[in-house]
Amino acid sequence: MLWIRIKYKLQLIFKTLLFELGLSKLLLKNRYGERILVFHGIDKIGETRFNSRFISEAFFEAFIVYISTHYNVISLDDFYAKKFKKNTLNIALTFDDGYENNYKYAVPILKKHKIPASFYITTIHEKAPYLWADFIDLVSFHTKKTSVTFDGNSYQKNHKNEFIYNGVSLKSLAKTIPYPKIKLLYELFEDDWKNLLDQKLDDYWKLMTISQIQEIANHPLFTIGAHAETHANLIRIPVEDAKNEILKSKETLSVICDQPIEEFAFPFGTYTKELADYSVEIGYKKVLLVDYNTKEDAKKEALKNRFVMNPYITLELQLAYLLKGQYY
Repeated sequence: MLWIRIKYKLQLIFKTLLFELGLSKLLLKNRYGERILVFHGIDKIGETRFNSRFISEAFFEAFIVYISTHYNVISLDDFYAKKFKKNTLNIALTFDDGYENNYKYAVPILKKHKIPASFYITTIHEKAPYLWADFIDLVSFHTKKTSVTFDGNSYQKNHKNEFIYNGVSLKSLAKTIPYPKIKLLYELFEDDWKNLLDQKLDDYWKLMTISQIQEIANHPLFTIGAHAETHANLIRIPVEDAKNEILKSKETLSVICDQPIEEFAFPFGTYTKELADYSVEIGYKKVLLVDYNTKEDAKKEALKNRFVMNPYITLELQLAYLLKGQYY
């Protein structure tokens, strides 16, 4: 893992130098291939202090303009149908989590440039107005607490604004515990959450409303898919709980959108063969991951891996890595 990080940093320096030397044509040379991209949040400034999920509205539009001008941007339906153009990069766009900022910033840009996209919604609305990961990120960054006690253990705040016990952060812990226990974290930081609501941070936690989801679902450019119910790491919770999350999110969205929900994106991009097979069994025709677990999985028609956008690099470097198909 250390060598991979070192290799990435060396490549980053090398590619940056090439751009500075005016060799962008070499790095951005078109090539044939296929990529499904995954975005999360879009905001006004590309804030990365809280987490690594947000790119700016301006960056997003510049990226859309470039890829739609130089490559072939298609719907996920066409991607699965292999309606690719030769001698160019074929790209489909997806958005995870169901943030209201997608509706606020991304959707108008996509409409303006007539770009199709799929949006994967976490159906947590009846349980909370936010995702637990965003809650933890925001309260950890803004709280004046230096330590908290959870489940009998004392978590100390470090220089990265993470609460750590025995080398494990509260956020990492939350990926492994059932949602009723996660709700105890909400109570732990209840006052901190109330205080930060006045700081105009809506773009970093608000989810799409039911009417916004419906509006997107009814637009010819867009598709709504499921992203589980509570954004649990499905491979870290009991398998029956994970299957219930996969099924319930499908059922909930089919009622909201009044249409079949046939696309599913695994939270965190991680999956097991059992859960992937179950997703197909209950009617998902498109199942999105980040990386394949095995070479055999890459051959399965329903399963597709995705390329995750990096908010920490320039537009030119993002395009270069996109063409390469990996960051390492």
